Amino acid sequence: MKVHTKKGFTLIEMIVVILVVGILAGVVFTFLSGPMQAFVDVERRTNLVDIADTALQRMTREIRLALPNSIRVTGGGTVVEFLRTLDGGRYRAEDGGGAGPSVCGGTVAQDVLDFSAAADCFEVIGALNNVPASFGATQADCLSNVGDGLVIYNTGSIGQNAYNGDNIAVIQAATVNSITFADAPTFPQSRRQRFFIVDTPVTFVCNVGAATIRRIDDYPIDTGVGAAVGNLLINRVTACNFNYNAGGPTRSGLVTLSITIQDGNLAGGAVTLLQQVHVDNQP
Repeated sequence: MKVHTKKGFTLIEMIVVILVVGILAGVVFTFLSGPMQAFVDVERRTNLVDIADTALQRMTREIRLALPNSIRVTGGGTVVEFLRTLDGGRYRAEDGGGAGPSVCGGTVAQDVLDFSAAADCFEVIGALNNVPASFGATQADCLSNVGDGLVIYNTGSIGQNAYNGDNIAVIQAATVNSITFADAPTFPQSRRQRFFIVDTPVTFVCNVGAATIRRIDDYPIDTGVGAAVGNLLINRVTACNFNYNAGGPTRSGLVTLSITIQDGNLAGGAVTLLQQVHVDNQP
């Protein structure tokens, strides 16, 4: 009679197998951990670049709407402020002897911008794309950001600085073809008969201590940002630098924006992006 015995692994064989498998797993992990970490780092870096680029594109789009010569950089290159334009165009400077209908409700001759009047209506040459909808009664309303403002020939110099109320009036009414304004200073005359409509100042503030850049708007033009907090634009900011070159008669202004953001889990840690924005400096 034959006796069949069951064969299996001995304890020593099992230990040997476990050791061999562990060694193989360690070798495989050593070869794969580098590429896997590199893949994770690339993904994190790409995410940082995307976050920084989105913030810079938002800033760029708004800075391009700046009133000529209203950009100012303060705070050692950490704050950039400007007056945002809603629209602009050319005002009627001469009646041309026409006999057609008036857009201001009087005669055609009265559609010409009167620089000696504190309140007036004038014809817009062409048409407005964005008709103002926020109106005030006095320049104080405009400077307090109650109503949209009419600005002519803003050079930023003494007597021609919208921040100081030198060349800004409150808009009382507007259509596609006309603007009625009030409480105007003595406007400087534009060589190109240009005017601009501003709706709000805008400021981007970089706070490295808080690791943020915030966007602030809808505050009084004449008093500045004050204690306004604004809305978060981007976080994880470790460095930033804003710069403005005003340009000249034959060259537009140039705003340079540089921001650095960091991911503590990323080898190398930080990503720096730089963006340059050409802006109109011809009033």
